[in-house]
Amino acid sequence: MKFHRRDISKGTYGELSKIKEELEEAFDAQEQGQTLMLLIELSDIIGAVEGVSKKYGFSIEQLLDFARLRSSVAIYELSEADKLKK
Repeated sequence: MKFHRRDISKGTYGELSKIKEELEEAFDAQEQGQTLMLLIELSDIIGAVEGVSKKYGFSIEQLLDFARLRSSVAIYELSEADKLKK
């Protein structure tokens, strides 16, 4: 049974190619309007990212902590830029 309409190349777990595969599958799910499939693909993206991070010696928890820090910095920078516009 085939769920995706796109022709998607298989990636290798622990490599960026797996993240690319899962991202393409997520786009396909979105194009089909399949929110449950999109949820599954988003979780697969996280798993693929975890595989790459482990390869380089990082835990998923370290990666999430750093991602949250970067997001908070970006939000702060946007806030400061908005203040300068006023």
